[in-house]
Parts: sequence; C-alpha cells; structure tokens
Amino acid sequence: MTETASPPPGRAILGGSFNPPHVGHLRLAIEACEALGDLVQGVDMVPCAVPPHKSQSGMLSFELRARMVEACAESIPWLRCNRVEGLRQGPSYTWDTLCAYREAEPQAELYFILGSPDFALLSTWHRGLELPRLCHFVVVPRKGHTAGDFMAAATALWPAARQRPSLLPGCACMALPGGGMAHFLDVPWLAVSASRVRQLWLAGRNVDFLVPDAALQILRNNAQAVRQHWSEEGSAC
Repeated sequence: MTETASPPPGRAILGGSFNPPHVGHLRLAIEACEALGDLVQGVDMVPCAVPPHKSQSGMLSFELRARMVEACAESIPWLRCNRVEGLRQGPSYTWDTLCAYREAEPQAELYFILGSPDFALLSTWHRGLELPRLCHFVVVPRKGHTAGDFMAAATALWPAARQRPSLLPGCACMALPGGGMAHFLDVPWLAVSASRVRQLWLAGRNVDFLVPDAALQILRNNAQAVRQHWSEEGSAC
C-alpha cells in the first residue's frame, strides 16, 4: 500500500511595522505558537516595508527593522524573520504577502495573527474579505473585546460566516467564505506599544524590558539615525 504524504506543517504569520519590535510582539508570537501546537512548525514575523494604512513619517528603514526582528528571533528556534515584503515595490499588502507564501508552499496551512480591532476592519484592507481563500485567522482580543464581539465582527464582514468547533481548545471559531477559519485566541495582550517606546527613547528614558536586548543593542548602535527618524514623526504631528 502506498502511503499518502502528509502535508507540510503550517506556519503562523505575525506582520507589523516593528518600529521597533518589542516584548509585546514576542510574547504574542509565543502565545500563538503554543496555542497552535502541532498545527504549525513555527511563527514568521514579517516586517512591513511600506505600510498601506500608516504614514511613513518616523519609520525606520526596512533594513534596520528587519535586522532587529532577526536579532530577536536568533534565540528562539521556531521563530524567524521573513523579509518578503522588502522584495516588492509599492504598498505592502497582506494579500500579496500571503500569495507569496502560497506560491512557495502551496500545501501549507497559513495562520495569520492579528488583533481584534484589525480583524473588524478587514473590509478596508486590499482584498481583505478575500483573505480566507489564502489563510486562517488567529484573532487576539484588544480593548476588552470578547468572543461575542469577535463573532459579531465576523458575521458583519461575512454574513455567511458560521460558528464551528475550533481546533484550538476553548477558542471560539467561525468558518468563513473562501475556506478559511477564524479562531479567537483569548490570551492577555501586553499593554506595550511601539509608539510609547519611541516616546521614551526620544525623551532619553530607559526602555529596558520593553525592547528585547538584541534589538535594543541595534537601536543603540544606530542611535543617531534612530533619533533622526523618530523625531520626524513628532515634527509631522
């Protein structure tokens, strides 16, 4: 009897500007990886080259941000940085990124991690309502959002969405048009923001334990360029 080859393990994807990467990003990657368990072989942090919904003012170079993410990932075997968005021109659309993943590993299941406010706004993203054709969602609550809020947001975006049992224990789950599933991962979200880190840095205050040491060393080694870019953000406000 010929054995059927198992599909390759899935991959979780955590995108962001990472300007800079901070402990909230790393903790979210850990929580998601542990929750997904054997469904994935690890988590990719994907630095955004040209954020479609954010101003470029105050944004560190893609190279510097990617280097910081890579430095954070060095000590975690299942975590890696994917520079795919730095290889394209124009806005860094999630649709294009997931298409690149699909082309590289057609059989792999993709789990896209995002916060509940972003999930509710997917209709404003480029081809956002088509993303379930390419991936599953792992939605993490923010701002007090509940599983009920998550399910309401899913049915508002996709009226045909239906509640289903989740592969993740204790998680609410919605089956979405296009084939993807949305899982509500009810884990604490650390109240750390990159904007707060930037404010502290520019004020000359201590950001230890907010930014991983490996990334913090890169910030210090590039302090002049970092201050120049982050100061531009304040002058644009």
